Amino acid sequence: MDYFYLISGIVLALWGFVEGLWTALWVDGTSAPLTGRGTTLIWKVMQCVLGRRNHKLLSLSGPVILVSTISLWIIMIILGWTLIFYAAPHAIQNPTTKAYPGFVGRLWYITYVMFSVGNGDFTPQSNTWQLLSAVVAFGGMAMVTLAVTYILQVVSAVTVKRSFASQVSSIGKSPEEFVTAQWTGKDFGDIELQLSSLSTSLANLSEKHMAYPILHYYHAAKSQKANAVALAILDDALMTITYGVPEVHHPAGTILKSTRSSIQTFLDTLSGAYISPSNEVPPIPDLTKLKRKSIPTVEEGEYQKKFGEQAQRRKKMYGYLQNSAWAWPGAKGN
Repeated sequence: MDYFYLISGIVLALWGFVEGLWTALWVDGTSAPLTGRGTTLIWKVMQCVLGRRNHKLLSLSGPVILVSTISLWIIMIILGWTLIFYAAPHAIQNPTTKAYPGFVGRLWYITYVMFSVGNGDFTPQSNTWQLLSAVVAFGGMAMVTLAVTYILQVVSAVTVKRSFASQVSSIGKSPEEFVTAQWTGKDFGDIELQLSSLSTSLANLSEKHMAYPILHYYHAAKSQKANAVALAILDDALMTITYGVPEVHHPAGTILKSTRSSIQTFLDTLSGAYISPSNEVPPIPDLTKLKRKSIPTVEEGEYQKKFGEQAQRRKKMYGYLQNSAWAWPGAKGN
C-alpha cells in the first residue's frame, strides 16, 4: 500500500465532494473556495480573450463557467478515487489476463463504475475494494443528480435575473430617464406599485445570487437584459428622487426605503463572487434633465452633497458594473 497515493486520493476525492455540496446546497454561504476563485478566473480570462465590449460572445461565459465548475468537481472526485485504487497494486484485476492495471486502467475503471452499471472488465480483489467500488458508484450517481439539479436551478434563476433587468430598462435606460418617465406633471403617479413589484423581484433575486454566486457571471448580450445595468439605473434613480426632489413630491417613504434596502441586500452578495468595489465614484445623475421636464428639484449644492455621502455604496455598484463588463448607464459603451 502506497500511503502517499492513498492520502492524496482521499483528500482530493473529499475536496471534490465538498466543493460540489458546498456550492450547490449551502444556500446561505458562498461558492466553495476553489469553485469561487475558478469561476472568477475563467470570467476574467474570457474578458481578456474576447474583449470587454464583445457582449454577444461574453454571453457564453455563463454556460462555459457552469460546465467548467461541474467538470471540476467530477474530475477531482475521479482522480481522487483513482489515486486511492492506485495506492494498492492488487486492488483490481483483469479476470481474463490476470493482469493488474496501471494508472490509466484504474482511471478507466473508476470512470466506468461512476457513470455506468458495470466494472469495466476489471474485478475488485477483496471485500474492501468491492465495498469501495459500490461507494464509487453511489458517489457518481449522487454527483450526476446534484449536477442536473444545480443546472436547472441556475438556469431558472437566470430567467428571473433577465426579467428584472427588462422591467427596469423598459421604464428608462438611465437614472434620469427612469425618474422623468414616472413624472405625471404633479407627482410620480403609480411608481409605488412599480417599486413594490421591483423590490419583491429583487429580494428573490438576491436570495438566488446568495445561493448560486455563479449567476453573477451570466452575461447578457444586450444592456436591456443586464442585471448590473438595471440595478445601477434603479439605485441612482431612487437616490435622485430622494435627494434631488423636494420631499413633498416623494412617493411613500417606506417603499423607497424598502426598495433601496433590497438593492443593498443584493450588493451584499457580491463578495460571494469575489467582486470588489471600484476605486472610482460613478458620475452623479444630471439634475438639469429633471428641470427640463418641469420636475421640482432642490439646490444643486445640497443634491451633490447628499449624493457624495453615498460614495461607498456607489463604488460597490460601479465595481459590479465594471466586473460585468458594462459601462455606467447613460454613458457611451452600452
